[in-house]
Amino acid sequence: MTDSARGTNPLRPSFRIHSRTDVGRRRKRNEDCLGVLQRHGVFVVADGMGGVDGGDYSSRCVIDTITESFFSLQPEDLSYRSKLNLVEECINRASARIFEEADRRGIHGMGTTVVVICFNLQTMKDACILHAGDSRVYRRRNRAIDALTRDHSMAAESGLSDNAMIPIFMAGVITRAVGVRDEVEVDRTPVDVRKGDQFLLCSDGLYNMLPLHQMTALLNQAPEDPSATLVNAANDAGGFDNITVVLVEVLEGEGPGNLDETQY
Repeated sequence: MTDSARGTNPLRPSFRIHSRTDVGRRRKRNEDCLGVLQRHGVFVVADGMGGVDGGDYSSRCVIDTITESFFSLQPEDLSYRSKLNLVEECINRASARIFEEADRRGIHGMGTTVVVICFNLQTMKDACILHAGDSRVYRRRNRAIDALTRDHSMAAESGLSDNAMIPIFMAGVITRAVGVRDEVEVDRTPVDVRKGDQFLLCSDGLYNMLPLHQMTALLNQAPEDPSATLVNAANDAGGFDNITVVLVEVLEGEGPGNLDETQY
């Protein structure tokens, strides 16, 4: 899916957004979910876990909770700090809902990762990433890509970065997730923003299939729909998991005051 936001309202900087989620080649169910709240400058990826439909419920719950909370608000209703606080409040509200639902179903380990980037629409010089789990944000600037988040996983906390060095029992084991308890510790990572920057939010189904140099090469080819290009490449590499991508490019100029929201 591709959306562009352009216009004249000074409170609405312009974004070009490409987003896509895919079940992959090996899974029968897509437990990933994404949310695009363009007019608020808020973008979300969640990767559910818990088996049966527990992962579906969990990832959808965190996206719905954030989307519903922002639905009746206008961007000017919230300061940047208030917006960040609201997103974190939504994540914890979703965590309590998922925890309660898991108890009702008798499911152990039901939950979801979440990664959110919130742009400061008043200045467009900074943004903040809020995350729990191993879904990531990368920034592409000057044709190079850097990871902006640190996974909450056994591998990351053991200092291992090469997948070949990760013991089997550590692979894919996360140490923090929404819904495992009724509250979750959410990391906040402030980042600077420049016009032309691209911010890539993704689930582990992307980066476990594509090494960073391949993601960089694909994006540097400037494909018409980079989200589709990345998802297709991850599937071509094996598609062992669900794959979700939200790519947000910061454009020159301002965008309109009313934009449709997207979630799937």
